[in-house]
Order: sequence, then structure tokens, then C-alpha cells
Amino acid sequence: MIRVLDRYRFLVGRISEFESCSEFASQVVPVINKLLTDVTKCADSKGEWGAEKVSLWEKPYVCSYILDRLFSFSIFTARVLSVGDPAHHTDGPTQKCM
Repeated sequence: MIRVLDRYRFLVGRISEFESCSEFASQVVPVINKLLTDVTKCADSKGEWGAEKVSLWEKPYVCSYILDRLFSFSIFTARVLSVGDPAHHTDGPTQKCM
């Protein structure tokens, strides 16, 4: 979350250079900076909270589980975002939706 906020702050800083976004950025940047500071302080004070330790014997199973989920998600995403009727994706060339 800290990395996401830091990246968001960087991107808002970049768009603040655009004339059309400068007013928005001038309002948002201080809020992001405060939120990032508060979250960082909280995370630093708690140490490694939220980071679950995985036992040595669990690592192969967790790795396999995550890779299976990623593979399933990639197949699902490919079918949803591909062109044509998903029921006929294995029937020859890809058809375009009209």
C-alpha cells in the first residue's frame, strides 16, 4: 500500500505540470503526502505486522496454489477479453464481433 501511495504521489506530481490538472494536483498532493506519512509511521511502528510467515513445509503448496490461480485467471481473462464468442474459441480462427 505504501508503494502504491508513493507511486500515486509521483504520478499526481507529474500531471500537476499540466495546466488543466494543476488545480486538482494542488489539492490532492498535500492529502496524499499526509496519508503516506501517516501510513509509513504506522507501518514502521508495527514492524512486520500483517506479514504472515509461511512454514517451510507450506512453501511448495502455496507456490503451486498461487501459480494455479494465476493460470486460471489468465485463461479466464483471455477468454473474456478475446474477440468473438467464448463458446467457439477452439473452433478455428478468431471471429470478430460485429
